[in-house]
Amino acid sequence: MLLVYGGGSIKRNGAYDDVTAALREAGNEVVELSGVTPNPRLDKVLEGVTLVREHGVNLNLILAVAGGSVIDCAKFISLGSGLGEDEDLWDGYVETGKPAPENLVPLGVVLTIAATGSEMGDVAVLTNWARNRKLGYTFFPLTPKFSVLDPTYLLTLPAEQTTYGFVDMFCHTCEQYFSLPSDDNLSDEMAEAIQRHILRSWRACRRHPRSYEARSNAMWDSTFALNRVISRGKEEDWVTHGIEHALSAYFDISHGAGLAVVHPHWMKYVYTSRPEATARFARWAVNVWGVDSTGKSEREVAEEGIERYADFLRLVGAPLTLSEVGIPADPATLDKLADHAGDVGGSYRRITRDDARAILASCVTPVVF
Repeated sequence: MLLVYGGGSIKRNGAYDDVTAALREAGNEVVELSGVTPNPRLDKVLEGVTLVREHGVNLNLILAVAGGSVIDCAKFISLGSGLGEDEDLWDGYVETGKPAPENLVPLGVVLTIAATGSEMGDVAVLTNWARNRKLGYTFFPLTPKFSVLDPTYLLTLPAEQTTYGFVDMFCHTCEQYFSLPSDDNLSDEMAEAIQRHILRSWRACRRHPRSYEARSNAMWDSTFALNRVISRGKEEDWVTHGIEHALSAYFDISHGAGLAVVHPHWMKYVYTSRPEATARFARWAVNVWGVDSTGKSEREVAEEGIERYADFLRLVGAPLTLSEVGIPADPATLDKLADHAGDVGGSYRRITRDDARAILASCVTPVVF
């Protein structure tokens, strides 16, 4: 079995001792791969693939013990386990989206951070630092066979990690919710409920960071934000994630920090792009943020909702501008970030490379109306 983890946090919170003791008791031979970083990198994945190949058929499970970055690294190691030695994982699969082969070494998870939802999904994100490329890859066989969610492992999480985890899960729901069709469907009702609960859990974890109940709810929030239930029947958007990947590909910032900077500015850029978008943002303002719509136009209600979101991010200590995460906003930097984002897609409005640059340029100041 290949045990994959990051730095020392799983040794401080007890997860490492618990897992290794259970594995030894069950008679498992364990090979360890440590040192996975946030924004997991290709070189660490290839190191893991080498270990899998060295141990051959004796290695029958990859176990990720940590949060989303480690899980994603383990997913790509699983992908690499099914490739021939002459196949290139990055050029042949990540860049092209080519479907994964069969007979991959399966993946299990012991979760220690509530954020990405990777513990119950088939999506993984990888950074090729040599090329300043950060890309997502989706294929069902990468879904973990099991995930163990024990809230006690979250009780010692630093406040910043907690904040960025909640930013990520909240943004995940928005990427699915703010998209066509805008009919009255169960997926959107569920998304609103999850968002309200994320905000409630977020506040509870801020007040009582060592609360088992608050942390357990955060784990549920994270999982349901991106287990694909609320994306059923939706186009989805994912523009904010696409633009943020450019930020962390070049500047290696926390994914949640980058999302906090980009997301409100994307909202301002698209909320009037079509009537369905304005109506959806107004509905969100009322149903998630409690905006009183009496005597106000849909546009005014939508704007108040976006402002409340940005105010909340400021309240919890999340960054709202490029300078707050150490990214310069000179023309050359904005150009290379926009080039990475490219024609990033979108639902209410198709975001081109130039649109992405305009959104990035707006990130020099907080959102105001």
